[in-house]
Amino acid sequence: MTKTIKGQCLCGGVQFEVATSDTLDVCHCHMCRRWTGGVFIEMDIAPDDIEFIADQTLAWYDSSDWARRGFCKTCGSSLFYRMKHEGAPWAVLAGTLDLPSGLSIRQEIFVDQKPDYYDLAGDRPRLTTAETLARFKGQSND
Repeated sequence: MTKTIKGQCLCGGVQFEVATSDTLDVCHCHMCRRWTGGVFIEMDIAPDDIEFIADQTLAWYDSSDWARRGFCKTCGSSLFYRMKHEGAPWAVLAGTLDLPSGLSIRQEIFVDQKPDYYDLAGDRPRLTTAETLARFKGQSND
């Protein structure tokens, strides 16, 4: 890894470093909002670009046939979303990272599931559920 960002759960039982990226993605789907308690903002990280410093409290929940979600089993922090196919990137929740300023949102997905009580400013691709699922299917090994 070159330049890195540190991240961790609330209690510090899961600590990691990831390679830097200058963009974030946003998911508005019902499942992600229920899991995080709000809008899901994440940084995509290649599998080889995450290094664990501590992971003794990391646990995984299979939330669907194709994806799983990582969390701290001690403090309950939501940490990672990951497709199950080989080579899938890690979606690392932005709130767990010591992010620098100057980042931008690359895209929003599942926008047709977004509630009407918030809107994110800016001009970027905003994909519907159908568009998002088509893109995910194209990324899997199925």
